[in-house]
Amino acid sequence: MVHNAGYDIIQQEKVDTSVLVGSGYPWIGSGSEPQWDKITSKAYGHTVSDHGSNAKASRMQDRANSQEAQGQWYNDEDIIEAENATPKHPGYYIIDFHRPLGRVFVKGGSADNPIENVTRAFIQRRDDGTLNTTYPVTDDFRLTIN
Repeated sequence: MVHNAGYDIIQQEKVDTSVLVGSGYPWIGSGSEPQWDKITSKAYGHTVSDHGSNAKASRMQDRANSQEAQGQWYNDEDIIEAENATPKHPGYYIIDFHRPLGRVFVKGGSADNPIENVTRAFIQRRDDGTLNTTYPVTDDFRLTIN
């Protein structure tokens, strides 16, 4: 576990430490650089549309029932904080922020009764530094990246 001010990196996998990407580093992706400080930026697209605070609970529960647990952020600005807290290397991470970030809808659960006040987030950083996805997870969530 790596401890930083206010959060801990619980687990990390497939991290390419030879590459530095994300906010604060030169843009290596295609097109113009994302506006890292704006939640509407291309850096956060999927996360906001599928896991953001405005996602419908019924849709989140339907996805959890047909796929796997689905995390939802309470505050979309925390997605930007997650990007800032995540190491600046492509890879997969679980970070504990030690404060409530969101809720998790589980298979067989109810849209009216998700697991509330989870403090951890899963983050997948792409090779260009943008986030493929990030969402709140329960304490028992583990990376199983092959």
